[in-house]
Amino acid sequence: METILESLIRSFTQLMKLPSYNGALGKTLAKILPDTPWASYLLSCRVFRRNYGFWPRLRQPRTFNEWLFKQKVMLPKSTSFAPWVDKQLAKDFVSSALKNCSAPCRVAKTLHHTSSADDAFFRGVVPRCVIKGTHGSGMTILVREPRLLTDEEKASLHEWLAHDYFWGSREPSYRHLTPAVIAEEFLPSGEQVPEDYKFFCFRGQVAFIQHDADRYGNHTRCLYSPDWRRMNVSKGIGCYEADVPPPPDLASMLAVAECLSLEHDFVRVDLYQTDEGVFFGEMTFFPGSGLSPFKPISFDESIYQQWLANQPPTPRGGNGNLIPACA
Repeated sequence: METILESLIRSFTQLMKLPSYNGALGKTLAKILPDTPWASYLLSCRVFRRNYGFWPRLRQPRTFNEWLFKQKVMLPKSTSFAPWVDKQLAKDFVSSALKNCSAPCRVAKTLHHTSSADDAFFRGVVPRCVIKGTHGSGMTILVREPRLLTDEEKASLHEWLAHDYFWGSREPSYRHLTPAVIAEEFLPSGEQVPEDYKFFCFRGQVAFIQHDADRYGNHTRCLYSPDWRRMNVSKGIGCYEADVPPPPDLASMLAVAECLSLEHDFVRVDLYQTDEGVFFGEMTFFPGSGLSPFKPISFDESIYQQWLANQPPTPRGGNGNLIPACA
């Protein structure tokens, strides 16, 4: 498979050199190419090579992001991530899973759930809440106080519901999701968006933590070990300068992340630290779509070697939905 795919890439070399390949042309190709491994590889491999300096090695991945790329391309189309990725369905899974967890964690209340952008909820004064698309990433409207939505925000709702996120990203996480919109309670953190902590987990163990600061302003991030020692590693964007103290409920967060990740070879569990404790955020199986490098690259390699290289894929469990890793 790898040799065939690399041969196809060379055949498309001139096409991929076009400046618009990652713009309008790339989006058009994503919509028209079939849902097959070779097409998914072709659509993402140039970005991977540009970011990492080498083609992704599917037969023998050597880095964590290569492993993610392999899962992204090779997982069977029947694999459904909906119970964990759909932002409404995930609440049911988390509420059930956390019954066996010793640490407290709350799930944000859903104030409204709809598949229509013209729903009456959005036509009048909308209460203080966060509006999200359940079927993709980056679909968020902050309503900090009761108000009418702007015309631009209403247009965004229509765009979200008309968009099948899978065909743009080719991430398996989004393949079987039904477009919908929810309005959630605004989490208790005063007027600020609560602090966001992302736990990179392997079979119920937290490997490291990503802390994002000022996500809707001067966005920066740093990585920390589970015992909150800052790591000399960056991912995607710049790091903030001064160290920050650990979240007050770090111990609870670690326990929650471990509980929610038990059944998965890898999953990133996102949690919020609020004025009233820990809240669940989301579960992500392909952070950065496998295209967001760690610097230095040696860290990417060490993650794979420590957590994935010598581990057999997690078998399907009794729930029948456990995600199979590609052997």
